[in-house]
Amino acid sequence: MTKPNAVRIATTGARLAAGAVVSAACIAGAALAVPAAWPSVAHAPGRTAVTPVAGDTLLTCAGPFLALGRDASQASQLTVAGTPSLVSGAASGSTLTSKRIALPGIADATETPMFAAAPNGSAPAQVAAAESVTVAADDVSGFAAAACRPPSMESWIVGGAATTGANDILLIANPGAVSATVTLTEYGSQGGAPSTSEVIVPAGTQSSIPLAAGAAGEASPVVEVTSSGAPVRAALESSLIRTLDPVGIDVQDAIAQPGTSQSLLGVRALVPSADDDNPTTSVRLLAPSADATVLLQPRDAANGNPVGGAKKVQLRAGQVGSVDFSALKPGLYAIDVTSTAPVVAAARQTTGLGKGSDFAWMTPAPDITGTTTFAVAAGPAPQLHVQNASDKATTVQLAPVNGGTGQRIAVPANGAATVPVSPSTVYSLSSTTAVRAAVGFFATGKLAGYPVWPTDAAAAPVDVYQR
Repeated sequence: MTKPNAVRIATTGARLAAGAVVSAACIAGAALAVPAAWPSVAHAPGRTAVTPVAGDTLLTCAGPFLALGRDASQASQLTVAGTPSLVSGAASGSTLTSKRIALPGIADATETPMFAAAPNGSAPAQVAAAESVTVAADDVSGFAAAACRPPSMESWIVGGAATTGANDILLIANPGAVSATVTLTEYGSQGGAPSTSEVIVPAGTQSSIPLAAGAAGEASPVVEVTSSGAPVRAALESSLIRTLDPVGIDVQDAIAQPGTSQSLLGVRALVPSADDDNPTTSVRLLAPSADATVLLQPRDAANGNPVGGAKKVQLRAGQVGSVDFSALKPGLYAIDVTSTAPVVAAARQTTGLGKGSDFAWMTPAPDITGTTTFAVAAGPAPQLHVQNASDKATTVQLAPVNGGTGQRIAVPANGAATVPVSPSTVYSLSSTTAVRAAVGFFATGKLAGYPVWPTDAAAAPVDVYQR
């Protein structure tokens, strides 16, 4: 082979080799590029918020105030100590019908009141009812008031006691058409595993269960009430005797569920505590499922301004705790509760510790937006405590549903206001931003209160997903 031919062959081979390398690189690049450039397909489920169609509204009242063991020969016998007065009403477009629930096992009472109302088109009925009772006897004395409330599948009683002198009765009402199986889970101040018990509540009846039956000796019980089969309304009737003298009564509504942010409105500080064992103003707390750090900030009910610094408490899961606010100056307050894990809370207040005193528990006030109807029970000097739950100023419209002079309540952002209201009156309350409210009563030897619940509490929007 001549030298020129050899050079030509070598040059051609180099070109072929280089071309093969370039081709291989192009093929590899194309292979890598295909999956990168190929469009991916992902299916995100559709979501829409749907407000359930409103059903009938059922409002169950606590009924007669009961006393336990008045007959020494029948220590477990429940008898009627006082019959409450009722107020009820409906806004335009709604109609309220009076009904009754049976009271088995009560010696001198056969039924307790309830109310029913059909929805106003697709909206819940704008109806409300409340009750109050005054008792003056050697063994039971005081004033109590409570709203008549709808049933629910879960609720919490944060209050009462099962110690000597306390006669507290858990009321479980089933206004429905089928029986309810109710589980009572009872927590205490010592922690440990809670105790549980079950009770069957037949349709159309109210069961009355002494609190000491499941929490004997417990000074700070908290009871979770869960139901299957039918929703129930839970409430607590409390009366207290100290050194043979009656020192008050109360009817306490249940709390819907634990939360990390809540406000106890209408908390009245009246007298300083005489000793650490008997605080005159305090908050009971429970973190049922996880340890929690809780901050409690008192606020002036007149304007919402903070009063002093927040109190900090560490809660162990399942162990009931208490925070003393007896050092507050006499006045009306809100106590805001914020926590790192869901808690339930209620505030206890008293007019004193001796004969002729009265006490009351205040539970958290839920947020209200739009229009709701509430009843002011018969009682002394009722006031409405309103708290703005938003960072925007609002004007709350307040008017009696049966006619009469209404009023506009200006509430600054994150502020509060307190106004007098008329006893035995049903009102309509409207706000374009979220507010909270509670009704309170006070006179010498008389103390009571309860939060205002939104009319549509059982018809909140739910998210519906389509896959």
